[in-house]
Amino acid sequence: MLMLVAVGSFDAGRAQTQAQAQAQEEGSAESVVNHRWVNEPSADLAARLGHWHLQFLLGDRTNAPGKGIFPSLSPTHEQGAVHLVSELAVPQSIKLTPVTERTRYVPPTDNPGDPNDKVITKDIVDVLTGPEIADFLATKQLNKPQLDVRKDLAVALVQDFYAALRVPNKKEHIWSINWRVDNGYGNANYVGYEAWGLFTSENGLLKPFYLVADESSAEAPSATYYYILAAGDLDADGIDELITRQMVFEAEDDNIELMGWEHGAPVWITGFPASPDKTP
Repeated sequence: MLMLVAVGSFDAGRAQTQAQAQAQEEGSAESVVNHRWVNEPSADLAARLGHWHLQFLLGDRTNAPGKGIFPSLSPTHEQGAVHLVSELAVPQSIKLTPVTERTRYVPPTDNPGDPNDKVITKDIVDVLTGPEIADFLATKQLNKPQLDVRKDLAVALVQDFYAALRVPNKKEHIWSINWRVDNGYGNANYVGYEAWGLFTSENGLLKPFYLVADESSAEAPSATYYYILAAGDLDADGIDELITRQMVFEAEDDNIELMGWEHGAPVWITGFPASPDKTP
């Protein structure tokens, strides 16, 4: 069972997330990656992983994330499955670790949208009000005085899994949390933000090692979050890649993506459906 605990000190990590935020803002004008929270890979990493693609097979309802096969829909909403495939003459075998489905936590006053929803707990609130997150939000100018996380946390989406992201061949227990804080849709003076963080536990305390956040829109609740489907090392460098589903409000496509990890942040390698706004 997933246990969340309060976050402790975050000295080195705080500096890292501030540097990440600055780098993302500086690179946003030139970036061709078609989403807000994932960077572009270096030429070296793109070359190592560039033979991997996500291919849709119409009518295939195979559900085998460990083999890189994920049920999906075509852009015309026909059922099928997205397969992770390689263009190498001798294709590499695919061994991924499936990630458990996310748990959705909502305020006790919300009407249950899903029977599996759970009520937001004090532990989750304690994590999301930690000083390192507060400092990060300040760097993004998202720490609005109208918002109080303890009463305005609208939703938290939590997954946990094991992957080697920070140190080659060292798998860590990682928590992925997407969350939104706002003062209520329909409010004439609406303010809010949505964020994504990756956390590890050190001495029983959850500490973030990756944080991103943006102002949310009163017209598009829960505009974007990432649902991690599987993890595994596809280029034998000891660092795992992630297969994710980008969840977008009222999306017309099922966006499944292959992400690498580089310089302390996820990077976009390829995706389905393909988009001219993304790197080929």
